Amino acid sequence: MTLRSLMPDECIRTATSLFECMHASPTLENSERLAHWLGTNPRHVRALEIALTQWGLAQSGHPVAPAHDA
Repeated sequence: MTLRSLMPDECIRTATSLFECMHASPTLENSERLAHWLGTNPRHVRALEIALTQWGLAQSGHPVAPAHDA
């Protein structure tokens, strides 16, 4: 079992959504929303790390498997 398989897909989708919202519109409100979510559960930090890795790979043109296949 990999560490990735221990992270619920919902957490990664939420992290991705919050990051993309902040990236598209870098406002204090969007930053605070992400920071608040990160502070509610230590696993959310790992979910954001996974989401950012997938986002970075996608931005660089590398294929990224859906979260449930990783």
